[in-house]
Amino acid sequence: MAVLTKGTVLENTYEILEEIGSGGGGVVFKARHLRLQTDIVVKKIKDDVREKIRSRQEADILKKLKHSYLPRVYDFIETDEGVYTVMDFIHGKNLDEAVKEHGRYPQKQVRKWADQLGQALAYLHDQNPPIIHSDIKPANIMLTEDGDVCLIDFNISLAMGGTMESAVGISLGYSPPEQYRDPVLYAKYTHNYTVQKVTGAVSETAVLQQEEDRTEILGSLQEEDRTEVLVPKQDQTELLPKQETQKSTGGTGKKSVIQKDSKVISYIGKGIDARSDIYSLGITLYYLLTGIEPPVDFDHRIPLAEINIPISEGFSIILEKMMQTSPDERYQNGTDFLKAIQNCHKLDRRYVVMHRKQTGMQIAALACMVAGILTVFGGMRLLRMGQNSDYYELVHQAKTMAETGDYKQADLLLSEAKEMLETRIEAYEEEIYLLYLCGNYEECIELGEAYINTTPFVINTKEEKELFGNIYYIVGNSYFETGAYPDAKRLFEYALEYNVGNGLYYRDYAITLAKLGQLEEAERQLENGIGLGIAEDSVYMAQGEIAHVRGQYEDAWNYLNKTITETDDMQIKKRAIMLSVDVCRSKPDAVDQEIALLEQYKDQFIGNGNLVMTEYLAEAYTRKAQSDEAQAELYYEKALTLFQQLSDSGYSTYQLKQNIAILHEYMEQFDEAEAIFKQLTEEYPERYETYKRLAFLEADRQQTKDIVERDYAQMKLYYEQANERYTDKEFDEEMEMLELMILELTDGGWL
Repeated sequence: MAVLTKGTVLENTYEILEEIGSGGGGVVFKARHLRLQTDIVVKKIKDDVREKIRSRQEADILKKLKHSYLPRVYDFIETDEGVYTVMDFIHGKNLDEAVKEHGRYPQKQVRKWADQLGQALAYLHDQNPPIIHSDIKPANIMLTEDGDVCLIDFNISLAMGGTMESAVGISLGYSPPEQYRDPVLYAKYTHNYTVQKVTGAVSETAVLQQEEDRTEILGSLQEEDRTEVLVPKQDQTELLPKQETQKSTGGTGKKSVIQKDSKVISYIGKGIDARSDIYSLGITLYYLLTGIEPPVDFDHRIPLAEINIPISEGFSIILEKMMQTSPDERYQNGTDFLKAIQNCHKLDRRYVVMHRKQTGMQIAALACMVAGILTVFGGMRLLRMGQNSDYYELVHQAKTMAETGDYKQADLLLSEAKEMLETRIEAYEEEIYLLYLCGNYEECIELGEAYINTTPFVINTKEEKELFGNIYYIVGNSYFETGAYPDAKRLFEYALEYNVGNGLYYRDYAITLAKLGQLEEAERQLENGIGLGIAEDSVYMAQGEIAHVRGQYEDAWNYLNKTITETDDMQIKKRAIMLSVDVCRSKPDAVDQEIALLEQYKDQFIGNGNLVMTEYLAEAYTRKAQSDEAQAELYYEKALTLFQQLSDSGYSTYQLKQNIAILHEYMEQFDEAEAIFKQLTEEYPERYETYKRLAFLEADRQQTKDIVERDYAQMKLYYEQANERYTDKEFDEEMEMLELMILELTDGGWL
């Protein structure tokens, strides 16, 4: 192939400066974009690859890409001399060079890069048609001067075609089994298979020598040969089945060596797709973490568990899933992988166990089960109980215990069921559901996301798929209860993919869309639910939230009041009351209406339902005290009494303790407030909010003193401690107010 020389100008735009490398796909040049006056990369595609490029369509798709962790593709040029791609020049070094210089990288750094590359892959795989990179490896990932990564070299992608049914090349150690053209090509590099070459009527068996050291294999290759450009098969070659070594009984006395079996062979040559990129990225991350080059022979990779490196259980689970030889056992595309890596910590058993221990006593104390547990969420509770198996009996007993409020026993029974049949989904779904009913929304989200990402159960039948959708749905409701409406929307959409016929999914999806201000879509989804026959109480509840967002507060109140008075479902009643509270908070001067509503219903629920109502009522009392100076002391006392009751019951959260301290502050009980805040600094040392509140507390304390006795030094110290922890946090108006107060005190000579 002709080589460009320095000074050559392509298309009157790109001036070649120097050759900077070569690989399996072609020769790479640094060049100058004459119009933009910026450095770019020109890659001349090898003729072998050029012949495989079907059309310019793929190149035109690449030119439209725009992503933070991908280079910009400027041009795709075809001339008589060759085919060229033009991309951004990324200043820095590739990760293969970086590992060779630096050694392996710690998990924190690799996790960051995994997230960035996951974003890039999700973007590529979401294109229409999907773009499969097909050559992800450390040498094709640039480490920028800012410490970020950029996935480069789409030249092989250009030759893939819209169907992505076959690969242009392989990168030894980094390409998955399905990317190899056939077993013979695999045998060529692994030296690990018996190959039979069929030539007419003569059958000749050649035994390829086992290569002990993978370094020797790669060491014998030039850099440009580590990426193999695939060419059509020239002869008929078959892979013999590999069994244990045996002696032949032939008259020659020679031995016929037939090696042990490997499941890898069943995947070779199957054609690549998005899952192939997942494998290559997984192996790349493995290399970055361990510093160990991946073997050419898939059976010889050392599992992460056998390598002495610090790695969390969650990250290890994700990487091992990515590196499965079976495409079906990997993440199915970049979006699935990105979701997993962004929730990596939730897969760590130590993390999950820690949070379960923190809330275990609280859960037990709540006795939070309600009547009707079998019908909540539209009756989709358990698969048919016709089988008289021990497993289903355990799940059934767990549900019975839950109905009596014995959650600890229910949890033990579900754990036993999971151990008995760990790949059945029913016990997992029921466990998530019980956490939701108890109001342990954060733990429900953590555990539910872990089950969604790792899917420790099998999902084959229609019923199993519906239960998996139900896990999405329950986690979505937990996100909703915590106010994370975008996450709730995302989970409801996933749930509907698994069970499009459940009207209650549409109801809660509609309410969430309304919360997000997407009213037309909310009404459309509610109509879908009505079409599936959801009950009137559900319709009224959704209509109430839509009216609320429209600012039609009286209509919203009336719809929700109908829901509260007409429904027999305590879960629907509780949610309708919570939505009614939101309506009151949106209306001016409606705190008395809110208090009356909560006082009427707070004792109608057991367990967590009553606790939530109590907390809401205490907050309403506080706002009443702030708006009615004449009765302030009375309502502060009422609020403090309720908050203290919650704390004494074992319902102890950061927000609750902070609320109690703030009430003491409002009542000028500064020492009591300070003691609680200081306890919170010990329990939550990294939370800036506690130090912020201490700063305000100190300001209020000084305001009660004579002018000559005031000293704001401690207030400034608390502010500085809060500011240290506030770095890179979301905007907080109170922090801005504190900063202004400090400036004014300094200007006034107080500091």
